[in-house]
Amino acid sequence: MSSRKRVLCIGLVCVDMISVVPEFPEEDSDHQVKDYYWQRGGNASNTASVLALMGVAAEFYGTIAKGHELHFLQNDMEEFGILSENCVTYGKGHSTPVSIVIVSGKTGSRTILHSNKSLPEIRVDDFQKLDLKHYSWIHFEGRQNCEAIQQMLLCIEEYNKTASKGDTVLTSVEAEKPRRPKTDLILNHSDYVFISKEFARDRNFDTKESAVKGMLPYIRPGATVICAWGEDGAAASTGDGELFVSHTFPPVLVVDTLGAGDTFNGSCIYALNKGHSIQKAITLGCKVAGAKCGLKCIKDLKTLFAGGIENIL
Repeated sequence: MSSRKRVLCIGLVCVDMISVVPEFPEEDSDHQVKDYYWQRGGNASNTASVLALMGVAAEFYGTIAKGHELHFLQNDMEEFGILSENCVTYGKGHSTPVSIVIVSGKTGSRTILHSNKSLPEIRVDDFQKLDLKHYSWIHFEGRQNCEAIQQMLLCIEEYNKTASKGDTVLTSVEAEKPRRPKTDLILNHSDYVFISKEFARDRNFDTKESAVKGMLPYIRPGATVICAWGEDGAAASTGDGELFVSHTFPPVLVVDTLGAGDTFNGSCIYALNKGHSIQKAITLGCKVAGAKCGLKCIKDLKTLFAGGIENIL
């Protein structure tokens, strides 16, 4: 066990099967793809990838099914330097979640067809086996198990009450998908709440500024709401109502927007975990997410970070 504090990302890991096409196909048509490849996906998994590429001791924690995809996922995380030894593995009767992704070469947009037939989410008793003293930050992808995530966040709150100075754990949650049951349960137990444009619009917010301001009643005192708004940049608001805004940093050519939101989240977590300001965090998030949109995959961000993250901040 490394003595360096880890950032733990809890949520989904899946296999993305990606087809790059000249433009999005019409229904009942036959096309030759420009490129096809597999890559590891899932919001929490992607966020861990970004953190690892930025030099963080990143760990992914989730469930994985036994099968031929298992070794692909484990080997890919090892290649990134992501720790995964605490993952919970399920055997017979369970299958690995898979996403069929269609990337348009014309616009860089991605269309995702996701399948998760039978794999359970991480349970509270699984989480309680972790030794929290090894983590500086724990990030939760808000999924179908919000009641369980709430209990995990409460476990962290209890741990923090007795932890010595320097050993407390910061937390963040991501609310991406609208209408997931009981999402509100996890919003007021975290230090940082990431909401998506889709989630905000479902709650009748039409700008990033109105979204972060409007969500303040749902978070606990002292917490921060952060919202990335695609081509319109990002905004954040603290519990006292202070507003922070960043514009976008688009690439010269949009290649693939897949994983841009996860890249934004990971970059913000990196900056905040290093003690940087909220303004610097969301600006870094927009810079790195914009760079990702000009690249084929998250792995290619390695070249962006080669000169040092501080030069990007």
